[in-house]
Amino acid sequence: MSYALRIVLLGLALAISGPSPAQKFPSKEVQIIIPYAPGGATDLVFRALAASSQKYLGQAIVVVNRAGGGGAVGFTEAARAKPDGYTLATVITPVTILPHQVKTAFTYESFEPIINVVQDPAMLQVRADAPWKNLAELLDYARANPGMITVGNSGAGGGVHLIALAFEKKAGVRFNHIPFAGGGPSVTALLGGHVHAVSVSPPEGIPHVKAGKLRIVALFSEKRMPDFPDVATVREQGVDFTMGQWRGLGAPRGTPPEVVKILHDAFRKGMEDPVFIKNATDMSVALAYLGPVEFGKLMADDHQRYAKLVAEIKK
Repeated sequence: MSYALRIVLLGLALAISGPSPAQKFPSKEVQIIIPYAPGGATDLVFRALAASSQKYLGQAIVVVNRAGGGGAVGFTEAARAKPDGYTLATVITPVTILPHQVKTAFTYESFEPIINVVQDPAMLQVRADAPWKNLAELLDYARANPGMITVGNSGAGGGVHLIALAFEKKAGVRFNHIPFAGGGPSVTALLGGHVHAVSVSPPEGIPHVKAGKLRIVALFSEKRMPDFPDVATVREQGVDFTMGQWRGLGAPRGTPPEVVKILHDAFRKGMEDPVFIKNATDMSVALAYLGPVEFGKLMADDHQRYAKLVAEIKK
């Protein structure tokens, strides 16, 4: 076969096979599935990130809320989506928790890690007019009245629910846990006096704390928050406990690596965008970038960690 003929045949083969996924991606809008109701931490953070990242991706980024099952409804829909990069999920701490608590159609391995965005502390918030002015008073009441303090969360089996369960076990108390369709609805319930407290992560409830309507009574971080330097951690108040949540983005398993890279690069630029950084600062959100490899390791490690923690809590 002559050289010229080989060139012609190669050209025909390339024409038939078409461009690679990366060469034509993205050619339409990209969707991010949020597995919770609007107004919660995940929803607020990733709506802000989508707005800042779409100019770097070159296509619109649309956020869709799929609440239900403590996140299971949204995670399942995203995991079953076509692995072409056009449907993503906010892959957050509960994806490594729920499979240990109930039967799910997904695990963390159902997703290709793209980028981690946030590592936030968790906390208990109460209304400013609550009878407990500090953690000691709250725990004293809880010990004297087991199960009487109602604590709202963003969904049964979710990250802040497990954190509250782990904390009550460590503190030797028992709360009455009330699930909602997301962090936003749980805070609304607290403001309305329908629950005594909520287990949340920033920015959930933070505007109301700053406005003097809510108060942080238990902060589960290693250090005090810069926005609230007078709020002591629970460790400083005598309970040796720290726990928080991470929030990132993932694509359905099988999404081409070159597509994942395009998405990662766009969202990393979005994270570094001054407008997004200001939004995160205003929401008291702690940004914590991890690339695909490091984020995948974090998910794998927490999958194992939460398996042990869930087993201990059930004892």
